[in-house]
Amino acid sequence: MMILDKINRWLFLRWRWYRNLRLFVIADATDNSISFSKCLFRLLDVYSREQAKVFVFSVECGGPDGKHYAFMLNPDFDQETQLADIQFNVKHKTVGFESLCPSVNRIFYDYGIPADRRAKLSVDICFNPYSGIEYYKILKPYDRPRQ
Repeated sequence: MMILDKINRWLFLRWRWYRNLRLFVIADATDNSISFSKCLFRLLDVYSREQAKVFVFSVECGGPDGKHYAFMLNPDFDQETQLADIQFNVKHKTVGFESLCPSVNRIFYDYGIPADRRAKLSVDICFNPYSGIEYYKILKPYDRPRQ
């Protein structure tokens, strides 16, 4: 039975690693836009929602990781908050949103990415057990998704 548990764990980790390879965003500092990968877009299930809005925020992680940025879909806030609309970009044929607070330039500055080009950043799905909120953490360029 112990061997089956190890095999199941190994298979689960490989599946999660493969899934995380396909979950990413492309951030562009020239126009403060963030575009979703096809797999992430399908996972967010934007078409089935009445309205699709994104809230971008920073997450303090303990240890050497420091600060990460994350986003969540259609948050429920009591106060009025800046939310970005998910839009289709006809020119590049991508789906994404414009992040103004925090701006993509700020994200690039904190992550140490040059602002003159686009960056492909992996996304990790996180769940806060205390509040029951699911959010998507944008990883630094050389961070590995958790396994």
